[in-house]
Amino acid sequence: MGSSIALRVYFRQKEYELVKQRYLEGGVDVVAAEIESVLGVVSHNWARCLQVCKSFRDTAENFDIKELERGFLDLDNSKFQQIAHLRISSLLQSQVVWNTFQSAMAYASSANAMITKEMPEAMRLRCTTGRIAVSHGSMADTMLVNLQELHNDGFRYTPLIRELHALSRMLEAEKLKLKAVAQFSTRPEVQHLIERLRTAFPDQENYS
Repeated sequence: MGSSIALRVYFRQKEYELVKQRYLEGGVDVVAAEIESVLGVVSHNWARCLQVCKSFRDTAENFDIKELERGFLDLDNSKFQQIAHLRISSLLQSQVVWNTFQSAMAYASSANAMITKEMPEAMRLRCTTGRIAVSHGSMADTMLVNLQELHNDGFRYTPLIRELHALSRMLEAEKLKLKAVAQFSTRPEVQHLIERLRTAFPDQENYS
């Protein structure tokens, strides 16, 4: 009898660990880490471009164009983590995280291209050719406004990160069985999480 109980406890614990490994460590945590990493690179490059624009404005004709090649990080936004997303979609019975993640990755790609390529190239052309007649100050002021708009747009994805961490806490707080996973999406707290994401991103077709 004692060995039978011990065996059941053992297999139950292995089941808990499997659920945690598959849906938390191999799902939610992977996606959260990826989006935080990608947006973190964009944020770093934004800060660097801001610094360069101010130097371009303040030093004018004495601006060192070598600054345009320094301090930027490479962005790798090719990791869409599809297996992790399949697990999250299965857990939530919703594409809300996947759709919003794709939107965030598209923002990161577009914003980073402007920050690390387009703006530095415009400054380089101003310094090395006669193709741009606008003053350093006027040009820098326009770029600084654009940078602030890009920065504000990035904060739009904060709710996604916040809700992923909330989902992570739910999975950490309870030892789920595989059978319970099928009903996880029907829980009120999970439905509320999904609805918060849909409210935060109304322009996304997140209702599938």
